[in-house]
Amino acid sequence: MKLQLRDPLEPEVMRGVTAAVLRADIGSRVNFERDARIVRIENWLTVDETIDAIAREGYAIAAIVDVSNVTSMFHSKR
Repeated sequence: MKLQLRDPLEPEVMRGVTAAVLRADIGSRVNFERDARIVRIENWLTVDETIDAIAREGYAIAAIVDVSNVTSMFHSKR
């Protein structure tokens, strides 16, 4: 999934978002496109669960850019 954050992607914001997502799903992959304020997340969570995890850390989502969540490339079957 791709989410656009309201906050500029300063290092402390990226660390906070990454920590929030990893607390919700330790196997997540998190990447950032700093100029566009986009965070790309691959995990087992729904979009709503991911947004809630980020919001609990104090960061707001401006827009949902892409809801697809590709996990099969790096997670083994449970």
